[in-house]
Amino acid sequence: MISLAIATILSAGACVYHLVEGKQKRLPKLMNTPLSEPDKQWVSALFYCQSVFYLSTTAVFLVCALKLLPEMYGYSLLLFLGLNYGMYAIWLFYVALLSPPQASLRLRLQSLVFLLIALLAVLSPLQLQAL
Repeated sequence: MISLAIATILSAGACVYHLVEGKQKRLPKLMNTPLSEPDKQWVSALFYCQSVFYLSTTAVFLVCALKLLPEMYGYSLLLFLGLNYGMYAIWLFYVALLSPPQASLRLRLQSLVFLLIALLAVLSPLQLQAL
């Protein structure tokens, strides 16, 4: 289950990066834009929903890596989360292609991290199937 341990570490890193970077830089910039108050609340809620997703998926990866969850439940959970991270990586890479060059490198690196998490999360149940 080395692949799942690596996915857990990468997911925890992405979660910490999202919380630190978002709370210090991204969210304050968005709150200072000339948006209506409901739009600002919507953006803030979206940030916190994404934070909960990162925290919960990291927890699920950790629980599955420590084999605290039966394999039959972990199998479908890991495939589902792997597909979620994979779709997010594809969209993030697409956004990186449309972004200015100074932001494009950071977004492509984030996309690569999410793609690695997706591949490792999907690889783990497939390794169980092969055994």
